Amino acid sequence: MRLTIKEFLAAPDQNLHFEGQLEANTTQYDTRGLEIVYPVHYDGVLTKLGNSLKLDLDVRYSLATHCDLCLKPMTTDVQGHMEAYALDSRFDDAFEDSDLDTFEIEDETIDVDDQVMALVITSQPLKTVCSDTCQGLCPQCGADLNLGPCGCDHEAVIDLRFEKLKNLFNDEEV
Repeated sequence: MRLTIKEFLAAPDQNLHFEGQLEANTTQYDTRGLEIVYPVHYDGVLTKLGNSLKLDLDVRYSLATHCDLCLKPMTTDVQGHMEAYALDSRFDDAFEDSDLDTFEIEDETIDVDDQVMALVITSQPLKTVCSDTCQGLCPQCGADLNLGPCGCDHEAVIDLRFEKLKNLFNDEEV
């Protein structure tokens, strides 16, 4: 979706609210490997800031993934927020060399889909867990510990390279 801002720039209003949903990736971003469950819902506000524009954007979507502990397939809900500032010759170019997020205005329009997909990609969770009580897999036999104990003797296996560290804090003269 392209958001036309010509009338907004000429109007006395300070804020322009928009919302919608993205049915599929229609941008140049490569989302292969990201199991995004469409639609992606977005809600944004464009605000006039003197000689610039600020975009506040929120996204909500679901992600089909696997638990990082037990590897079970799961779906998780993700939310993301971003603030970005206009990069346009008509506005203050102070944001061009800063660390702030920016967006471009082309022919008095803003490519909202592009901003939404950029936010979806950057809001991916670093770790997903199926539940707070997930115990994961046994590091020795690979059994799912959520189904019960596996029977491995976890105390008996010590990597020989780290065996000397086992009694490191047992010495009183440390």
